[in-house]
Amino acid sequence: MNIRQELEARERRELAPYATLSTASRGREHPIEPDPIRTVFQRDRDRIIHCKAFRRLEYKTQVFVNHEGDHYRTRLTHSLEVWQIGQTIATALGLNLNLVGAISLGHDLGHTPFGHSGENALNSILPEGFRHYEQGVRVVEELDDSYPDQPGLNLTFEVREGILKHVLWKINLDPNRFSHLEPTVMPSLEAQVINMADPIAFISHDLDDGLRAGILDEADLRRLRIAERLSAGSERPWVRRVIPLLVIDVIQETVKRLAQFSIDSPSHVRKHAELIVDFSPEIKQENEELSAYLYENFYDDYRVRRMRKQGSRIIEELYHVFMGDWRLLPTAVTAAKRDDLINANDKAEEELLRPIVRDYIAGMTDRFAFKTYAQVIGSIPLPE
Repeated sequence: MNIRQELEARERRELAPYATLSTASRGREHPIEPDPIRTVFQRDRDRIIHCKAFRRLEYKTQVFVNHEGDHYRTRLTHSLEVWQIGQTIATALGLNLNLVGAISLGHDLGHTPFGHSGENALNSILPEGFRHYEQGVRVVEELDDSYPDQPGLNLTFEVREGILKHVLWKINLDPNRFSHLEPTVMPSLEAQVINMADPIAFISHDLDDGLRAGILDEADLRRLRIAERLSAGSERPWVRRVIPLLVIDVIQETVKRLAQFSIDSPSHVRKHAELIVDFSPEIKQENEELSAYLYENFYDDYRVRRMRKQGSRIIEELYHVFMGDWRLLPTAVTAAKRDDLINANDKAEEELLRPIVRDYIAGMTDRFAFKTYAQVIGSIPLPE
């Protein structure tokens, strides 16, 4: 028995009956030889960590553009915080930590530069729209070039599914898109953990960043029910206690729901009509109140809106200039379709070019987008 097989045996002994076992994975698009040391989900985690899209997250906006300050969160630090929160919840529930780790580290690989403003800009331009969770699947299935003998990272079904479905806490997926990942079927409990770890991470760190930037007022925040709850009987700053409160609530509520619905297997999880990993009704209301406050007083603050405006404008103008002259794109970006583009009429050229430009812009970091704008268009647009 090699090390991987010992780890797989340990999973069978120690994980909860509703956890996803590595040996039960639905596999990869392109079969590969088993690793003697790592389980399939450990292997996926490592492939994500070592891919270029993951490294680029360091220079992609969470809320504040990268150059605004050294201590504000980026997409990379956000992904690490999701990983930490996910591991804590998964450990308490007896789930597969390696699957949770792979999904958490890969869940934002499809994000554009300039955060959600970049995503919204592409979504408004492209006829088919743009969604970062779908782009994340494209990255790991098609776009990453780490392996010359196959497209993408060749991850397991469960990790790719988790990347697609990490937004189920707020969005119903289109049943006609990425049908091979069963968009209408509930994902594993490990993927559902990321559905909670993601909003827990960004609510808490955006609260922290907003206070750090002087945009949010702590005295005003104390009117919120969650602040009142966390301020009572403790000298510790209440903001530092948001994550523990939300994490403990998710664990307790999920344990309750697992028993209530008699969940006893991964297949039972997938047949269930709603997410099992969730907040309690009371904490969900308090968290939604905090979220609404942040949207009104932080995300909609004029300083944040100026950054968003600048990012949106850069992406919109880059898209139109590249669609107007594909020869402005790097040769490597158009190489696969170059002959077709040369010989295409206007309509065919547009159809060929649109996904190329989409993927090129979506893969940019903030600083590369600024640099490219300056090279192709000229002066950097100032926020209005």
